[in-house]
Amino acid sequence: MFVIIVYDTESKNCAKLHKHLKQYLHWNQNSVFEGSVTEAQYVQIKDIIAEQRAEKSHITLYRMENEKLIIREEIGIGQGNVSNIL
Repeated sequence: MFVIIVYDTESKNCAKLHKHLKQYLHWNQNSVFEGSVTEAQYVQIKDIIAEQRAEKSHITLYRMENEKLIIREEIGIGQGNVSNIL
């Protein structure tokens, strides 16, 4: 499945969440991660988010079963390459 995670959290939790999400997903831009994961990895990500979530945070998870249905357009300078490196 393809996942996009967007978050807005307090700065003290932001670095921790960023570090954990980078283990599973590609960092697209500030507070946005995306990538393909298994169902088990998705559950692990949700558990991490639940642990890291602060009282004043907001996290949105988008889950698509088929990545081919997504049309992605970018305008401006991105944070990095979102392709997998083998």
